[in-house]
Amino acid sequence: MKTLHFRQKSEANGQLRLDILVGKADAECDVMVVIEPSVAPAEWLPGFWEQLSHGWQGEPLTRPAQGEFEARDRLQ
Repeated sequence: MKTLHFRQKSEANGQLRLDILVGKADAECDVMVVIEPSVAPAEWLPGFWEQLSHGWQGEPLTRPAQGEFEARDRLQ
């Protein structure tokens, strides 16, 4: 059994068309489709992003020194 998970936008008429390569010609396949609406940015509660951007109240975040890159042999 193979599980596929992907996001695709429906057409203007509300239809969603799927083309799935199964790898075998004339093969019978059991297919299960679960439709769940995606949460688009326009669907977030009002003020969500403003509250999120001001949420960190600890010390300022810093990036420590990353050190030196290791020397590697050149690929030929």
